[in-house]
Amino acid sequence: MVLKIAEVLGTTTKFMLEGVGRRNTFRGLVFASATFLIRSIALGMMLPLILRDVVAALSSSPTDTRLLNHGLLSLGIVALAVSASEWLLKPFWQYMARGIVEIKRSIVSREAIAGGDSKDVIGRVVSDVDFIIWNNSTSLTVILPSFLTMLASLAAMVQLSTFLGLISLSLVPPLFAATEYYVRRAEQARNVERSFYSQSIHFADRLLNGGREELHGFQYSLDRWLSGISRLIHYDRVFWFTGLLSGTSLPFMILWAGLNELNNGRLDVGSLAGSLYASINYSLALVNGFWGLCMLGQSLAAIRRVEALSRARIGVT
Repeated sequence: MVLKIAEVLGTTTKFMLEGVGRRNTFRGLVFASATFLIRSIALGMMLPLILRDVVAALSSSPTDTRLLNHGLLSLGIVALAVSASEWLLKPFWQYMARGIVEIKRSIVSREAIAGGDSKDVIGRVVSDVDFIIWNNSTSLTVILPSFLTMLASLAAMVQLSTFLGLISLSLVPPLFAATEYYVRRAEQARNVERSFYSQSIHFADRLLNGGREELHGFQYSLDRWLSGISRLIHYDRVFWFTGLLSGTSLPFMILWAGLNELNNGRLDVGSLAGSLYASINYSLALVNGFWGLCMLGQSLAAIRRVEALSRARIGVT
C-alpha cells in the first residue's frame, strides 16, 4: 500500500514545478532553504550548547567570566543571524506570487470551453489556484524550518548525551501515524469544502445581481461548505491531540532519564540543562514539521480540481 504522505509529496512537487516553473521553484527553494538552515543551526544546535556553557560558567566557583562573556556574545550573534535571515524569504514569496499569476493566465488563455459544473469553474480559477500556491508555500515554510530544527536539536542532544538523543526518536512513530491518518481523510473533506466554496461564489454573484431564485442554492452551498470544513476541524483536533500529547511527554522523559544519568555520574548539570532545552525544541519542531505535511495534504484535492479544469480546457479526458 502506497503511503498517502508519499502521494502528497509527489503530486504537490509536480504541480509546483509545472505551475510555478522549475526555475522559479528552485530559486525560491534556495532562498527558503538558506533562511531556515541558518535558523535551525542557530536555534536548534547552537543555543543548547551556549546554554550548557552559560550554566557551566555560573556553576563554577568563582564564576568563569570568560566563558560567561563568550556565551553572552554568542547569544547576540545568534539573535542577529536569525533576525537578518528574514529578508531571504522576500524573493521566495515573490516567486510564489508570480506562480499564481502564471497558472491563472495559462488556464484562461486556452481556447476550449471548460467542462464540468459551470458553477464551480470560477472558484477553481479564482480561489483554488491561490489556495494551492499559498498553502504549499506556507507548508514549506513550516516543514523546512521544523525538520531542520529537529535535526539540529537531535544532533545537539546526541552530542550532549547519546542515550537521551535515542529516547527522543520515540516521538516519530505516533506522529507519523497521525499524519498518515490526517492526509488520507483530509483530501475528501477539502474537496467538499473547495467545491461548495466555489459554488457559493457563483450563487452569491447571481443573488447580488437580482437573481432571488438563487437563494436556495446559495444557502445549500454554504451548508455543504460548513460540512466539509467541520470535518477538517475534527481531523485537525485529532492530529494536535496526538502531537501535543507526544510532544509534551518528551521533556518529562528526558528529565527523568537525565536525572538518573546525573545521579550515576554519566551526565553533568550543564549537559542535562542543554538536553532538556534541546528536547523542547526537538519535540515542538517535530510536531510542527508533521503538521506542515498535514497542511500540504490539504492541497491535494484542490490540485486535482485545477488539473481537471486544465485538462478540460485543452480537451484532454
